[in-house]
Amino acid sequence: MARFALTFILVVSAFLAGCSSKSDKELMDSANQNISDEEFAEAIADFESIINEYPQSALVPKALFEIGKIYQGQVIKNISKEESYESAIKYYKQIVDKYPDDPNAPSSLFMIGFIQANELKKLDAARETYKSFVEKYPDHELASSAQAEIDNLGLSPEEILKKKMNNVQK
Repeated sequence: MARFALTFILVVSAFLAGCSSKSDKELMDSANQNISDEEFAEAIADFESIINEYPQSALVPKALFEIGKIYQGQVIKNISKEESYESAIKYYKQIVDKYPDDPNAPSSLFMIGFIQANELKKLDAARETYKSFVEKYPDHELASSAQAEIDNLGLSPEEILKKKMNNVQK
């Protein structure tokens, strides 16, 4: 029995040692410091710790958003631009799907459409994303921008300008 108790204590101690000893707020502070220090992989690790170790924390949507921004900024070495953009979309989508009432949910959905249209050239996917944005957030400050993106998908800046000039002359 004593051997079982000792084994149990050792197993529990090893498990606890493997867990972060930092709180969700401390991890967020560490992640933000890592961003300031341009240690982006370390920042992602801190944000991931918040997501995995504190899944009920109010900081999870912010952590997801910050990871999305890091990947969108293409600052992680050793991954392609496309991988970086796809990762950004993955994290932004988690906010939209799991935290639709979070203040960053509209921006996340808009950024998904922006990346699809402007970086990945997935115009059909972008159109659907922007339509979803306009339907979900018709009164949001980005709603008119989302509609403009829909109206101008696939057009060059010159074509957009020409289109606007034609509309002004009418």
